[in-house]
Amino acid sequence: MHTAILDSDAPVASGNDCIAALAKMGEMWKDRAQVKNEEFEVDMMYSTEYDDFLDRLIPFHQHPRYGELDDDMRTKILSSGWIAYNEKTIDIESKIISPICNEIIYGTVPGTRDETIRWLAAETLVDEAYHVLMVLNTCRITRAQRGLSDLRLPSFDLVNNIELEVAKYPENWQKKIVRLVACIVSEVFISDYLSLLSDAEGVQPINQITTDAHRKDELAHSGIFRHLTKEIVQHLTPRELAFFAQMLPRPMRWFASQELNVWETILQQLGYAHTKEVIGDIRAQAEVALFRVDFSELIALSEETGLLDTPEGRESFIAEGLL
Repeated sequence: MHTAILDSDAPVASGNDCIAALAKMGEMWKDRAQVKNEEFEVDMMYSTEYDDFLDRLIPFHQHPRYGELDDDMRTKILSSGWIAYNEKTIDIESKIISPICNEIIYGTVPGTRDETIRWLAAETLVDEAYHVLMVLNTCRITRAQRGLSDLRLPSFDLVNNIELEVAKYPENWQKKIVRLVACIVSEVFISDYLSLLSDAEGVQPINQITTDAHRKDELAHSGIFRHLTKEIVQHLTPRELAFFAQMLPRPMRWFASQELNVWETILQQLGYAHTKEVIGDIRAQAEVALFRVDFSELIALSEETGLLDTPEGRESFIAEGLL
């Protein structure tokens, strides 16, 4: 469904620095896009001798009960963690980033009616579709090898929080900005999230390779969305800009959710006897682990765009615990 162009939208003037930088990024796509590379033979490369995931990425890995796990349950928890990691990736790509790319292609986001920007959005959309294919393939083989074909996950807090926030506002332009800032935060931040696994040693090689391929694309996306943000904010009305500044830091907490509802469902399906105790203890400590997230890039972007100089921006960054 196409949404109306915001009142502040106007064709982008040629010759500005952001458009020139984006044009260079677009030209590099054919050489750096992972979809252009030979596809991985996931089935051939998988080995049950390796853990599928990192212990330290499990939100309850420091709980005393975690040290008591037998090898079979620990393996199933780690493999379920890998599946959840990728199911969340699919949600990010499909429900957060791709819809905004489509909005940009149709020119319904302020400042995005330039053909270079539409070109970049289309390339990014191809990247995201390929990332979904990659992680579906790795999840498929993991489920088959670890006996987890019946594992089913509930909706992630990340997606739920976006929808709850969108529902708070009556105007379509407000709803669009909520989704836009969620996309921007995701693209600026997610490469660091992916590097936790792509740089790890001793984990399933195909999982590491897949995540590293995804990370390489997302490093490019981070630069693209930084420049896009700079272009977009120049085309917002004062009211839209104030709301944008207010909203921008908010998704950081959504991304920092430990997804304990998802983990409770996983542990229950695995038949883990201490599910209520472990999840209850972690929930009492912190459902949102902001301390585990590097948000320095988002602060830098907010400084570069002048959003931190606005009262709405600064107050919101402080209120969200980012300053």
